[in-house]
Order: sequence, then structure tokens, then C-alpha cells
Amino acid sequence: MTEKRNITLRQGLEKFYKENESHLSHSKKGVSSEAKTFFKSHDIAHVLFGCDISLFGEGSVKIWTIFGTTSGFWKHIRGYKAASAFELSKNFSFAHFVNNIFKFLLSIPVLIIRAKRMYKPWPWSEFEPYLDTPISDIRKEFNIHVT
Repeated sequence: MTEKRNITLRQGLEKFYKENESHLSHSKKGVSSEAKTFFKSHDIAHVLFGCDISLFGEGSVKIWTIFGTTSGFWKHIRGYKAASAFELSKNFSFAHFVNNIFKFLLSIPVLIIRAKRMYKPWPWSEFEPYLDTPISDIRKEFNIHVT
């Protein structure tokens, strides 16, 4: 039997980086400090909202971010543009796109409802005080329900 660990946000982020190291272009040289700052908040959202880096996961984290964080729509879009994050979409094959797009489109209303039911928005760039808090405690505090 495997023991379930209640990992902290910091530990979850480290695990996310380790598992996705080859796919994270922002860890490479030549990325601006503005882009690195944006991506750290984005990666924390991946961990907190339980989203992988598939097309479905990337789309889901955007919905969570727009409706469930202090980032909001326009600030988030500007962050993606400044970080050249739209380039990441080129990593998805046509088969991956087809397998994920409908699942994502059908999940949008559920994700918006879940984000709107949060007790308060997640602080997009002010996450430091939560890094050593167990993810499950953060989810309880904010009323975050992941799938």
C-alpha cells in the first residue's frame, strides 16, 4: 500500500518541474525575467488546480486563471504574449489536439462554475506565503475542487 503524502505547494511545484522538465521552454536560457515571473505563477496554477500540460490541462489552467485568480483575462493574455507562451501550442500534434479539444470545450462551463464558487480568488503573483502550505489546505481555504 502506498502512503499518501500531503505535499506542500513548493513540493508540488518541484514535482511538476521534474515531471515536465523537457516540455518547459521557460526554464531554458534567454527567457526574460518578466516571462520567468509569469511562468512561475502559471506553473503554480497548474499544481494548485491539478492541471497537466496536455492541451486539455493548458486550456483548463487558463479557465481557472481567468475566473479563479487575481490575474483576470487581459492581464493573463498580456502575460502570455510577453512570455511568448503561444509558441507552446506548436508542441501539440494533430492527434493530441483532436483527442483533447472536445473534452476541453465541454469542460469549460464546469470549470467556470468551480472557479466562481471559490471563496476568494487565488493571488496570482502573491503566492509566496502559501509555498510551504499543504496543497490540500490551500484548496480547502479557497474552495478549489479539481477533477
